[in-house]
Amino acid sequence: MYDITRIKGWPMPVLNELNQPHFDAMADGKVMVQHCPDCDTWLAPGAFLCENCGSTGVQWREACGRGEIYSYVVMNRTFDPAFEAMVPYNVCLIELAEGPRLLANVVGIANSELAIGCAVQATFEKVGEGLPLLKFKPG
Repeated sequence: MYDITRIKGWPMPVLNELNQPHFDAMADGKVMVQHCPDCDTWLAPGAFLCENCGSTGVQWREACGRGEIYSYVVMNRTFDPAFEAMVPYNVCLIELAEGPRLLANVVGIANSELAIGCAVQATFEKVGEGLPLLKFKPG
C-alpha cells in the first residue's frame, strides 16, 4: 500500500531532493527541469544522472515553459475518488521546447480538440495549501 499525502482529498506528490526544486519553482511561475552541462542534454525532473552521458553533474535550469502535445489520453473513469468530479479529464505528455517530456493536464481546450503537435504553454493551478500544479494551455 502506498502512503499518499492528501490535502483536501487531493493526492499530493511526495517531495524529495530529486523533485523539490521543480515544485518550489512553480510557486514563482517557473518551469524548472534538469540539464547536463557535460553534454548539453535537458532532462525531466527527478534525474540523478544524465540519461545521455551518465554524468552525475546535472543541474536545475529554468525552461521556457513552451512545448507541444507529444501524446495524450482522455480518462473517462478514475481510480481515485478525488478525481471523480473531473471525469472526463486529459493526461498529456508535453514535450518542452528544450526537449524533456512532462506529464500534465491541458486546460482551456475541450478534450475533443486535443491534438498531437498542438502548441502549449505553462500555466499553474494552486491546489491544496499553496502547492501549485503545472498544467498547460493552448498557445
